[in-house]
Amino acid sequence: MSKKEVASAFGISLDRDDFSATKNLLDDKCQYFIGKEILQGPSAICKSYEDNMIEGRKKLDKLEWGQSQIEEINNNEFYVHFTDYLTHKNEKYTHKCKQKLTVGSNDKIVKIEHIANPTEQERLNEFYMKVGLK
Repeated sequence: MSKKEVASAFGISLDRDDFSATKNLLDDKCQYFIGKEILQGPSAICKSYEDNMIEGRKKLDKLEWGQSQIEEINNNEFYVHFTDYLTHKNEKYTHKCKQKLTVGSNDKIVKIEHIANPTEQERLNEFYMKVGLK
C-alpha cells in the first residue's frame, strides 16, 4: 500500500466509523495533536474519534459523515479533508475540517494534527447556539 493509499484508507475508515480499521493504520507510537492535547497510541486516538462520534449522535438529531478527500503535501504528508452533515431541530449545517497525516517509513501513520480553522469553529458554534445546544 502506498503512503497516499494509507492516508486514503484512514479517511475512509473514519467516514465509515470503522475504528478497528483506523487502529490498524496507526503506528504504535502515533501521536494525535488536537488543540493543546496530545493523544498517544492507536487505542487512545481511536477512542477519541469514537467518543466524538457517539457524543455527536447523542446530541444532534442527525449526524452523517461525507466522503473524505486526500490532498498530498509531499511523499509522506497528507491533508485529509472531512465533511460532516449536522441536522438539529430541522436546521442543517455542513461542517468542514482537516487533519494533517504523516506516514512513516513503515507505511503506518505516525502523526495526526488537527488543523484549527477559527472561522469554521465560529460558524459551528453559531449553529449550536441557533439550535440551543450551546
